[in-house]
Amino acid sequence: MIELENKKVLVVGLGDSGFAAAKAARGLRAAVTVIDSSGEPARAESIGELESLGVTVNLGVSVPTDISIYDLLVASPGVPGAAPPLKAAKGSGVEVISELELGYRMLDNDFVAVTGTNGKTTTTELAAMMLSGEGRRAIPCGNIGDPVAGLAGEVSPGDIMVAEVSSFQLANIEKFRPRVAVILNIAPDHYDWHADFDEYFAAKARIVENQGPDDFVVFNEDDGHCRAIALTATSRPAGFGGAPGSGTWIEGDRIMAGQPLLEEPLELVPVSAVRLVGGHNLHNIMAAAGAALAMGATPERVGEVASSFEGLEHRMEPVTEIDGVTFYDDSKATNPHASLHALSSFEGPMVLISGGRNKGLEFDELARAISERVAAGSLAGVVLVGESAPEMESAIANESAGARSLTVTCAGLEDAVAKAFSICPRPGVVLFSPACASFDMFDDYKHRGRAFKEAVRGLSR
Repeated sequence: MIELENKKVLVVGLGDSGFAAAKAARGLRAAVTVIDSSGEPARAESIGELESLGVTVNLGVSVPTDISIYDLLVASPGVPGAAPPLKAAKGSGVEVISELELGYRMLDNDFVAVTGTNGKTTTTELAAMMLSGEGRRAIPCGNIGDPVAGLAGEVSPGDIMVAEVSSFQLANIEKFRPRVAVILNIAPDHYDWHADFDEYFAAKARIVENQGPDDFVVFNEDDGHCRAIALTATSRPAGFGGAPGSGTWIEGDRIMAGQPLLEEPLELVPVSAVRLVGGHNLHNIMAAAGAALAMGATPERVGEVASSFEGLEHRMEPVTEIDGVTFYDDSKATNPHASLHALSSFEGPMVLISGGRNKGLEFDELARAISERVAAGSLAGVVLVGESAPEMESAIANESAGARSLTVTCAGLEDAVAKAFSICPRPGVVLFSPACASFDMFDDYKHRGRAFKEAVRGLSR
């Protein structure tokens, strides 16, 4: 348990995590100040509640002039390591941690931590469901559900925290030690936050740095970056998706598990019984199963959840079928790597809707996959929207003139849905997988996904 009584704590960023951190630190009798460079932060409506607890809130402030007076700075996930307040604090000798680290120090609970470029939320939910029941409770938290610091005083000692953790949160940990660390995949992302891939990778790799020999690292054996991190860990490795015989793997129509998770190889669930769409979701199931088994869940419980789980909103979510065309909402695909997985989930024929605000990433690999699908006759068209449309169109044109000829740009999402519907073969699929962030046109990926579904409903009307 962290001791903060009479300590001066500075919380940077008034979003959900910053709000939870401020309340938690104040609950430990710290003198808490919150700053946010925006005059209208994400949790502006919570200012009155914080001030009623004795928290000082200063908006429109990037770096306080007296930053050296603070004993601790807690950074919200949206604040990059190169941000002025963090640089100033470190330069003044102030300890800098993430809200995840603060919450971990406040809780006496076992943690399962899930990280990766894509699939974190689905895997976190799956693992929490597999671990719940049988006389115990597992709580999804972190980037999904409640911030970890917000759970102080709300959970029982035996509860298991299943935390979705981002590179932003891991970049500023010190003691955070999950009993099970899950590493799903690592591909270029968040170059609007990290300086480059090396910095992004280094932040992800911190998930195992405090683990010991009694802990587990569950990692993607098909991903070289994940294997590299697992090799640095002192914890017990349990791969998924690799060769039969260890961790979790697919053998014929069966998802299997074995050493070091189980004494003998055992079938968990038939692949044909899984309701989720796409090979990447089979990886998510194997990863969640590995984490749950490492924490003592029964194979029966794991198999039951794996076969009954129908997925999450805006993640390869089937919307409806109209005149032989089935629409899928994959608005959560905010980088090209995620859209590559989505595209490979269908054999065709199909139309892809993509675009938004680029996060400093390259579209070459996605454009190559689009070109290959067009050449194979399984992709009937690509409809682009948003700021990134010219950049994506250029990447597609560089790969194939044929793919470029089937690419159109629309002014808005409603027009894009109508265009995709008009050119989609029957029967066929319209996949909305943006490969970009949403902030050029929408508040977040949820807002964007709802807009897509409303546009689809407009077609049926």
